[in-house]
Amino acid sequence: MIPRLRSPRETLGGYVILPRLIDKVRLKSRGELPDAYLPNLLRKTDPNTGLFPLDGRFLLFTEIGAEELETAILHSPDDAAVLAWIEAHGRKRSDQEKEEWRRTVEAAPASETRTAHRKRSYPTLAHRSDIGDLSPFDLIDLDEERPVP
Repeated sequence: MIPRLRSPRETLGGYVILPRLIDKVRLKSRGELPDAYLPNLLRKTDPNTGLFPLDGRFLLFTEIGAEELETAILHSPDDAAVLAWIEAHGRKRSDQEKEEWRRTVEAAPASETRTAHRKRSYPTLAHRSDIGDLSPFDLIDLDEERPVP
């Protein structure tokens, strides 16, 4: 059974992606994160494509290192403690900056390279003629069988 991850749309302290990232790190530490999720976990860029996975976009936006964030997540008793650590160690971001960043990530256009990557990475969605037009959040939610708003 695949563990249920939170949607990338869910927020913590105004940060999209963060609750899902916390889930993935905690599942990995217990050996429960599916192999398909491991290559992009806490990765800033994909060395094969040069694309930025969502985890990497979060790390760049907060200016936090992957290893430091992983350690903080694993040593924090709950999501609130992770958020407090991020706010103490990452780049300070206003609510407006967080919202603008969310819109930028969600509306990122899919180049031909990214669309081809999506077709390889999401075989159950590869048949969709709109796969290049879907937001990264839509793509993940559809792949994980969550309704898309």
